[in-house]
Amino acid sequence: MNLLLTSIHIEESPRAVPLGPAMLASVLKKEFPNKLKIDIQNLFLTQSLPECAEIILEHDPHCIGFSMYIWNRNLTMEIAGILKQRKPDIIIFAGGPEVSADPGNILKNNSIDFVLAGEGEEIIIQAMDYLLKGGNPSEISGIVSPSPVKNLSALPSPFLDQTLNPANYSGILWELSRGCPFNCDFCYESRGTTGIRRFPIDRILAELRLFEESKVDQVFVLDPTFNYNKETAKEILQLIIEEAPEICFFFEVRSEFIDAEMADLFASINCSLQIGIQSASNEVLKNINRKIDTDDFTSKMLLLHEAGISYGLDLIYGLPGDTLEGFCASIDFAIGFVPNHIDIFPLTVLPGTRLHETAPSFGLEYQADNPYKVMSSPEFSGNDMKSAEELAHAFDLFYNKGKAVPWFNIVINTLELTPSAFFREFAEWLKTKPEEDVISLQKNFIAWAFEKNEKSALTSIASDIITYFGYSEYPAEDDILASFNYNPTELIEQLDAGITDLEELSILLRAAK
Repeated sequence: MNLLLTSIHIEESPRAVPLGPAMLASVLKKEFPNKLKIDIQNLFLTQSLPECAEIILEHDPHCIGFSMYIWNRNLTMEIAGILKQRKPDIIIFAGGPEVSADPGNILKNNSIDFVLAGEGEEIIIQAMDYLLKGGNPSEISGIVSPSPVKNLSALPSPFLDQTLNPANYSGILWELSRGCPFNCDFCYESRGTTGIRRFPIDRILAELRLFEESKVDQVFVLDPTFNYNKETAKEILQLIIEEAPEICFFFEVRSEFIDAEMADLFASINCSLQIGIQSASNEVLKNINRKIDTDDFTSKMLLLHEAGISYGLDLIYGLPGDTLEGFCASIDFAIGFVPNHIDIFPLTVLPGTRLHETAPSFGLEYQADNPYKVMSSPEFSGNDMKSAEELAHAFDLFYNKGKAVPWFNIVINTLELTPSAFFREFAEWLKTKPEEDVISLQKNFIAWAFEKNEKSALTSIASDIITYFGYSEYPAEDDILASFNYNPTELIEQLDAGITDLEELSILLRAAK
């Protein structure tokens, strides 16, 4: 039987790795070495429906499995419909987070013959065995039942068995454990499981060595809380130091488990950390079963700063009990730590989560279909949600994409604005401006804001700072150097010396020649 396992990614990127299908392919190759011909196909949201269907049919599959996520659910259903029209006898099934969260509604689509909810490695063996013996595909969903894989050491590695060749990808998804010790109400990660199950350290070491041999550039660690077990996290970081010091790693961590030794280990490798705050208000966080100790958080961020570690923070707007002003206060809190970036998301009420059950009690109005975004709440009106969305876009454009980290505080201190007030003004200003490159947007807005606040005399020096850091990857370009108002070498020397007051800088610096 020809089996095609398909991943539909958002876009081509280092993260577009079909790890889920590859995990399934590995166990099936081991269980049915001579009965299944297994292919893996990557598709992207940017491709048309006919193109996706044609690519799939080129494999001449008898059975197709889709990995279904929130971003590709609708497209998957549409592709399945086309495939059934073109080849009515084809068997189509789906697995993945969307299936685990909402299997009943997905099965209502006549193009889907069965679903595999939960972790798929063990139940897909049952499903394929049933099909190979001539069983009716429509009966499978009632036969197999989701259950976590208890012994992860029994699962073959799709990297070590050559199902996935790391050298073929610009990035790698790396799974070190499953499960989550926390129970955040908006997240499906820990629902139905308890504790953390880990892959054995000898497998982790072998995969790490393979990544290094394959000249992998980036590794995205999938653990939702990599550093929950401090000793295990430190052991893995030490392995990375010894075996793969040149690879860039991306981790999701919790601040409360960071200590000085761990910070030093992170600092010894090429890495970036992502830390979820969601909100700076414990009154808000308690509604989603989270909390924050701001004093402890501040001390842990100081450890990362002292160690010189790059990190980003996560925030969510529209949380139950939150307000637009409360969300703005969370932005001000988060940016006070000068993170490398802040990712801001709207709250989503995902099927299968506890928030899906409690949403009515909080008065949350949200989309019935994916992406399930919250539209309003008693405290966060629809207009406020729209304002928060505009603010989040403005922030991402100016701060994240605009690489404003090194100089942002210089600007807002000059304007005497809070970060959130600055970005609200930028969001309003953007509505009337044409699209242009982000550095030009930054410089034009700063010129407008400085004029509005009677700081026009400082526009030239602020523009130079934006130019320097915005084009820091190309400092030798003549056309860039020619755009400076002041001597750029002297400018950076003064900044490095700790002179950040724009008035003082404008006095100290010579005009550019």
